[in-house]
Amino acid sequence: MSILVSDPFGVAGDQAMPSLELALDPELAQQHLRDRLPRLAGKNGSVQLRTIRVTRYKPGRRCVIEYEVGVERPDGSPEAVVLVGKVMAHRYGKSGYRLLDAFWRAGFQSGSPDGISVPEPVGHVPKFQMWLQRKVSGRAATALLAAPGGVALARRIAEAADKLHRAKVPTERRHTMADELRILHERLPTVAQAEPQWAGRIERLLEACDHLGTATPKPTTCGIHRDFYADQVIVNGERLFLLDFDLYCEGDPALDIGNFLGHITEQSLRTLGDAGALADREQAMEERFVALSGAAPAAVRVYATLTLVRHVYLSTLFPERRPFIQSLIELCEERLGVTRHWQFDESTALDFRKVSPTTGRPLSLLIYSHDGAGLGHLRRNTLIATRFLEEMSGSNVLMLVGCPLGAFFELPPGVDFVKVPSIRKVDTGVWDSWTPGLSLEKTKAIRAATIRNAAEHFRPDLFLVDHSPTGVWGELVPTLQMLKGLKDPPKVILGLRDILDAPEVTRELWRRDGAYDVISRYYDSVFVFGSPEVFDTTAQYGLDGAFVGEVTYCGYLCSEEAHTANAHMRAAPRIANNKLVVVAAGGGYDAYPMMSACLKAFQLFGKDLPFEAVVITGPLMEHEQRESLRRQAQGLPVRVLRYVNDLGYMNVADLVVTMAGYNTLLEAIRLRKRILAIPREGPSAEQRIRCEVFSRLGLVQAIRPEQLSPSRLVQAILENLDAGPITPVPLRMDALTTVVRQMRRLLQSDTAQPTSGAHVP
Repeated sequence: MSILVSDPFGVAGDQAMPSLELALDPELAQQHLRDRLPRLAGKNGSVQLRTIRVTRYKPGRRCVIEYEVGVERPDGSPEAVVLVGKVMAHRYGKSGYRLLDAFWRAGFQSGSPDGISVPEPVGHVPKFQMWLQRKVSGRAATALLAAPGGVALARRIAEAADKLHRAKVPTERRHTMADELRILHERLPTVAQAEPQWAGRIERLLEACDHLGTATPKPTTCGIHRDFYADQVIVNGERLFLLDFDLYCEGDPALDIGNFLGHITEQSLRTLGDAGALADREQAMEERFVALSGAAPAAVRVYATLTLVRHVYLSTLFPERRPFIQSLIELCEERLGVTRHWQFDESTALDFRKVSPTTGRPLSLLIYSHDGAGLGHLRRNTLIATRFLEEMSGSNVLMLVGCPLGAFFELPPGVDFVKVPSIRKVDTGVWDSWTPGLSLEKTKAIRAATIRNAAEHFRPDLFLVDHSPTGVWGELVPTLQMLKGLKDPPKVILGLRDILDAPEVTRELWRRDGAYDVISRYYDSVFVFGSPEVFDTTAQYGLDGAFVGEVTYCGYLCSEEAHTANAHMRAAPRIANNKLVVVAAGGGYDAYPMMSACLKAFQLFGKDLPFEAVVITGPLMEHEQRESLRRQAQGLPVRVLRYVNDLGYMNVADLVVTMAGYNTLLEAIRLRKRILAIPREGPSAEQRIRCEVFSRLGLVQAIRPEQLSPSRLVQAILENLDAGPITPVPLRMDALTTVVRQMRRLLQSDTAQPTSGAHVP
């Protein structure tokens, strides 16, 4: 009988583990399996080798080989068994066998009454430096934790960990908090070397980890798994099997559960787009473990956080995980309380006054954005800041940010931000504090003082004010007055998107707030991120008669991520060959009604949905709403993600369903996508007007909210999917180039009088 050998990794040539070549030799393997496994076949039984497969391999370190054998015993019927053989460099296999056997004898047999087991240890083959165990059937807990029943499974896994810790299986190896921190200090700097833009942030993460680790009370130690996560748990009905005790040692039992929780969080962020998507599972596991073991919840959370930080390094080892590193770093910063905020001190102020090698003088740009509940303003300002640095090397940018998520988007070296208290829009021109318990009066005072303090210390050459000429509640006016009185005042620019609100509403609001007078007194230029042929912003909002300075129509402001043909892009997001519909709405703060309507429309087809869909909720959607969308998507070929770092899904979409916010709509137009737009109902008329304008240009198909129904939506989606190729985009989308060119022009004409009137470069 021939024995099939499968070695897809070519392990037989590994000089660091020469025993692998022997372990793959069919004749030798047959001989040693027959002679060395009395536990499997009994005294007079026989073992017949059928196949050899290498299933896992880390060059020079470890290898897993599966042997499929037929077992015949004198007192029983023949049995087909798969044996898992493990080989580790510089180890002989006997210790691994003894350890697993110790657990087996400590109550972890395959028929243990509590349903918590380990694989049966079968034997040790010295010539192969290998020990063998019986392969168990079942499914890894990884996917099952995210499925219905995941909360109950999480509790069972906590019980399994507690049983392991109480088993009192002896070990000579030790692992302490100092070892845990040492590993981070060995691994994380390699990420900083490969990605220098993260170096400062990684250094601060390591400092915070040191503080967190050293503050953790000394534990009562016991035997711990030390590599405990979902792939190490096999679920077979009601029974759990615990795998891979290669790192078993004495240590803090909180480490095992903390490590497991950190892996769940990372998995949630990477596969579900939301680090908190499985928070109920994490909570159930932690609470059950603490109740059983008496461990300190704080210690469990410390190890969970350290595990997340370690995943920053681990993610660099897997190409499919690399796109999530930025989000993972941000999550770690949030957990550790690490901030990238600029601090006001003399050394920092000097650092921000670097001399530009291109102009010979220090250049600095200050950007203000009022930031309500959305990411649009922040996204545009981040793009401007990035391009400014690219064009004016050696310069610095400081952003005044009110977004609840901070700066959120990746900032290049040279850009930093100051966070002011966040606010939410209640009605037209009416705002409230975002933070419960922070009074409106305190919010106003902190914002105004922070803005002025930042501007006074930063001393910008350029000050770009986004959207609101006076700032919310007039908070910018004292800062504008202060800057105007400087010996060398900055050039002050008002940046406006194409459509603000209904013209009569904006005019009345600006008259009420004194905005026209503020623009006339303090602003040197107005940049409109749009085109007068599409929407005449200056005329509609009364700027043509109120501002004597120069108004520049910059074109539409988008990212410059390349448009790539679908054939080259579909493999990256793992989209099948059928049609793809992407549902997205920027930050997603108020996108739930639109997205829920889409899923109700998809449900009309059930599993026969004639396309795939990706729903990107946005990071500002409430967790409960996102979970509701996930429940609605169950059973459909639909993925619900919290956030994606790039335009990959939109780039391969056949149709984009969105609201009518500036950023998402313009990116979809730039990528030449068919667009179905459902504008926000209010309080602002901005999206409704943009839908009307762009519909007339043939760029979008709009459905008013009051016209929305599942059947109407399905009809519109199918019509768009069946339509032909989109026509070329008739809009100017070079705003980034124009903005920086105009900024440079302002800086080079300090003494020149601005030209009156609006123009298009």
